[in-house]
Amino acid sequence: MNKLKGFFRKYDLALFFLLNYLLTWWPAPIRNGQIIPYGPTLAAVIVLAMASGRAGLAGWWRRLAQRPRAWVWLLAGPALIIGYQGAAFLINLFLGARVSAPLALPSTGILLELLLIGGMWEEPGWTGYALTKLQERFADRPGGNLKAALTLGVFRAIWHLPLYLYGHIYWFDVLLFEIAIQVIIAWLYNRSGGSVLVVIIFHFASNYLGAVLSPAFTDGARTTYYALFMGLAAVIAVLLAVFGGPWTQEARIEGKRLEEN
Repeated sequence: MNKLKGFFRKYDLALFFLLNYLLTWWPAPIRNGQIIPYGPTLAAVIVLAMASGRAGLAGWWRRLAQRPRAWVWLLAGPALIIGYQGAAFLINLFLGARVSAPLALPSTGILLELLLIGGMWEEPGWTGYALTKLQERFADRPGGNLKAALTLGVFRAIWHLPLYLYGHIYWFDVLLFEIAIQVIIAWLYNRSGGSVLVVIIFHFASNYLGAVLSPAFTDGARTTYYALFMGLAAVIAVLLAVFGGPWTQEARIEGKRLEEN
């Protein structure tokens, strides 16, 4: 048992990503490319349980329950979403796109789907575990937190590959947006003092507003809308990386707190 525990401690991140992909991707061939959003969180639970037992899981849970240093951070994420998705909507209209369906709030069924199996439930794994571990590993390097975010962004992009291969998302979603969104998430997480809740609300707001705005366009106009808001998100990510203030290390909890015996 001690050898197995040591193995999971030594290769924790590698095992996390491997389990994450396996748990997420397994239904894709039989469900037309659909994946399971709980994969990152389930992988984090398994790796922490095997590497550190109850103490590791308790440390992870404390991180999930961490409150933002100021409650205004709960609004920062939705504000960014409204900014770049709203701007993309208006630019698309300016470019000549026609609204094919009136804007409307998502139905109760869609809202329940977003709340129960939406992408926000990826974040206890991506942010609460993987981002923390990567920031610890890059802590002694200049721009460590940003490098951690970019690294995790690549893994997040790979995670979405089945959706792209089966035609559910665009190529620029995988190659551009997922990395950009990870930089924004890391910035929110660190500047809020390590609040996973801030990131969860950000992710939910992204899915919710997308469910409101994207049905307004069809065909080429819809593709243009997605390209616009994903491109604007990338611009915001670059601006935050360059001018977003100190990427503080205060949000980082040392590995021994997450994996203590």
